[in-house]
Amino acid sequence: MTLSGPNARFQALPGPVRSGVWMSISAVTYVVSIAIGRYMAPDIEVFQIAFLRNAFAMLFMMPWLMNVGLGAMRTKQLGRHILRGFMSSTNVTLLFAAVALIPIADMSAIGFLQPVIAAAVAGFVLGEIVTRHRWIAIAAGFAGALIVIRPGFADFNLGIAYALGSALAGALVSIMIKTLVRTDPPDTIAAWLFVTQTLILLIPTIIVWNNPTPEQWGLFAVIGFMSVILQRTYNRGVQAADMSIAMPFNFTRLIWAALLGWIVFSELPDIWTWVGGTIIFAASIWLTRLGGTGR
Repeated sequence: MTLSGPNARFQALPGPVRSGVWMSISAVTYVVSIAIGRYMAPDIEVFQIAFLRNAFAMLFMMPWLMNVGLGAMRTKQLGRHILRGFMSSTNVTLLFAAVALIPIADMSAIGFLQPVIAAAVAGFVLGEIVTRHRWIAIAAGFAGALIVIRPGFADFNLGIAYALGSALAGALVSIMIKTLVRTDPPDTIAAWLFVTQTLILLIPTIIVWNNPTPEQWGLFAVIGFMSVILQRTYNRGVQAADMSIAMPFNFTRLIWAALLGWIVFSELPDIWTWVGGTIIFAASIWLTRLGGTGR
């Protein structure tokens, strides 16, 4: 029995439906990945978590590479891939550093700032016109972040600083992806990501190396596999439909993070995380719609 039948039926579905399926899978794998990172953080340094996550992801990409051949790695933007690798290494390292200190639901809420920050800096980096409506949406997004963080009302947590740094790095990465997808296929971009991150994180990992237990090796394999699914489903999700359609499904990250945080870590996000996260996400959706209309 082959998968051609189910695959053909899936491909026949409307683009928004396929996008919703891909983005929902991406949301689940994102939350599972950061939850595993949080679970291992007390015993394993974040550099090592990020390195082994990418090393295993690269191994899981090998069957695809063997099937399509090394020609699939051909690119005219090698320098951009390397720069993206550095920025993504910063993003993922700060991500795991953040979830070691703050609830994964808070990390997910702050992570929604990425498109808001990207919109704010796109005018300087890509020469995009940032209109009055976009500035209002950007301001709303940062207001939502202040609700989650509540500066002056909650104790300062270094994890919040790491989360904001991760969101900034992720925003810069998203801007770079806009240029990479012009010439390179999504799977090629994903493969170069795992290769460059593995090489970049190798030296700091050697310095902080701690021999994992058999259970931890298994968890690293899981997080690597989840990362491959995350990258490939997210790319397909945004390909299947406009961003304004695809992005709302990304909001399920907060729901899954709250559920998993409650079940695994006994973390219950407060009302301000939900309120702030919703405002940030609404702002990011508004920005994607404004980007599509050019207003």
